[in-house]
Amino acid sequence: MISAMDLNKGDMLKLEENLCLVVEVSHGVAAGRVGAMTRMKLRNIKTGASFEKSCKQDEKFEEADLVKRRSEYLYKEGEKFSFMDSETYEQFTVDKSCLGKAAEYLTEGLAVYTLCSGEEMVSVQLPAAINVRVLSTMPPMKGEKSGNMGKQAVLETGAEIMVPLFIKDSDLIKIDTLTGEYIERILEKKEKPGSEDKKQDTLKKTLQSYL
Repeated sequence: MISAMDLNKGDMLKLEENLCLVVEVSHGVAAGRVGAMTRMKLRNIKTGASFEKSCKQDEKFEEADLVKRRSEYLYKEGEKFSFMDSETYEQFTVDKSCLGKAAEYLTEGLAVYTLCSGEEMVSVQLPAAINVRVLSTMPPMKGEKSGNMGKQAVLETGAEIMVPLFIKDSDLIKIDTLTGEYIERILEKKEKPGSEDKKQDTLKKTLQSYL
């Protein structure tokens, strides 16, 4: 068991038989008769649904009893996602329903932790942030204030997020895998002639697979 005051972003809890990831957590201070409170934003691993919870800091929670295996994401085929254990090189396939929101941020070759209960894989833990390619962007959203404008982008994984106006198709960006939010654009080294055309062809083929 773990106290609310000891919870950190990225912890995995078992709430009413559901695995839940701590996406955000803040620890308050006591105010008058009200004791110190902890506020959390959690995500159900299986359904991807997010919800908030507030509790006293001495409240106890059950930590998920899971084994972490260093793994590499290989590819997907339909609704099946394939991984490889980085130590034993054993390959295994899981259904998309086991991955929840994480399925939207998997790129080939990405190093992850697969989370297992006994011999069964129940979920995957992504790096806190990943670099991912932008497939396409939409025009800026109308009605937004000039200082707060953004536009929607489709990533190479199929995920859709909001990005700043200066982001273009084919840009490489860093995103927070817990919140799904844009962090920054990655500046790439100057490429050889013809590499841009090759990259565009690859992106077009990837985009077509989501249509």
